[in-house]
Amino acid sequence: MKKRHTLTNVLMAALLIVILVVIFYAFKTHIVLFNSCYFSNETLAVNNSGPFCLPNNGVNIIINKSILSYYPNSTLAIHNQNVSALPFSFLGNNAFITVWNEPTVLGPDSYSFLTIPDTFKVHMVYNASVSTDFIVMTNQQYVEWANTKTLNNNYVAIDTGQNISTWFNESTGCAGYVAVIESVSGSAVTISPDEKILYDPANAPTGACAG
Repeated sequence: MKKRHTLTNVLMAALLIVILVVIFYAFKTHIVLFNSCYFSNETLAVNNSGPFCLPNNGVNIIINKSILSYYPNSTLAIHNQNVSALPFSFLGNNAFITVWNEPTVLGPDSYSFLTIPDTFKVHMVYNASVSTDFIVMTNQQYVEWANTKTLNNNYVAIDTGQNISTWFNESTGCAGYVAVIESVSGSAVTISPDEKILYDPANAPTGACAG
């Protein structure tokens, strides 16, 4: 009986040690880090590499599952190391970020769907193997188009051709836009893009959000 009691005590002590180790690890990686973030005016964030402090004094952008923080007149930091770095430069004092430069093949009767981020101007440049339509729509217009596949002049902007180079600026104060690219004839198409976005927030709602 005494042996069994001793074994029970040993097991309980081992379990207690495991629990304390888990609590210590959680405390060290989250609570301590949270306090560190809090007192340095930062936000606790987590990616596949673990928790980290995300500064509050920048513009936090999420592109391709990567959290980016842009600091005006300074640098662009990429916090998710599992996502390859996106090329960026400055146009004036504003970040000019490449968001799409991988060649894409669209099958027959298919299209590419693109989100247009708020507070940014979009510079869409691409070469296509056949003539295409690059169409910017509001969210509601896109829903109608996706259901009917007819435009009926129900769009914000459209550019047609094989070599597209155009700016869209109404999104600097509005998150209500999307875009699509599709072949004019409905055939398969290969697209070689160089899409960039320019951080240039408006002081008031713009475009579809201004009404």
